[in-house]
Amino acid sequence: MNEPSALPAPRSRRPLRVRVVDEPELVTRGIEAMLRPYADRARLADDGTHDEANDGTPGLDVVLCDPFPVPPAARGGRDVLGRLAGHAPARVLVFSWHTHPVGVRQALDAGAHGYLGKTASGAELLAALEAVARGERPTPDLHPRRPGVDFPGLSTRESEVLALICEGLSNQEVAERLFVSVNSVKTYIRQVYGKTGVTRRTQAVAWAHRHGWLG
Repeated sequence: MNEPSALPAPRSRRPLRVRVVDEPELVTRGIEAMLRPYADRARLADDGTHDEANDGTPGLDVVLCDPFPVPPAARGGRDVLGRLAGHAPARVLVFSWHTHPVGVRQALDAGAHGYLGKTASGAELLAALEAVARGERPTPDLHPRRPGVDFPGLSTRESEVLALICEGLSNQEVAERLFVSVNSVKTYIRQVYGKTGVTRRTQAVAWAHRHGWLG
């Protein structure tokens, strides 16, 4: 894998200063390793004094944080992002395992300037850091692609619900994906059961495979 060659030419300005907050050392060191091949473009700052002494330009450019920790009760996302105001004018990039549209919107509404999933590669992390520093707002797709299957006899929304069930999503996850209530999902499932003549989730999945689902 040769990530650096897939990126545009390095920027002419100094490397971005990045700080990771509220993360264990293991995660911080992992991020540091991800950025090491791009040290001429972005690097982790220590306490700020070392970098300032080198080029005379104070402050941070981007702060990385995850407002959705495990366990989730450890701290609130809005509180974390609020505390980052002390790093202004640095930009805030959320770097999290949690990429549901609801959580992304919560973080952006709370003040994040961008959002990136922790499955990203080093090249993708660098691209997001540079985009945030330019004033852009990189985020995951807030409108995920709907399943491209129209099952016979089912409405578009019923087909979407059935396809998501086939992907193994729970009722709550289906609700978050489609931006509807859990009760609405349960209603759609009952309608699917009634129209397909099944009584259980596994039977509904089997019916879907017989009628065009190839997921």
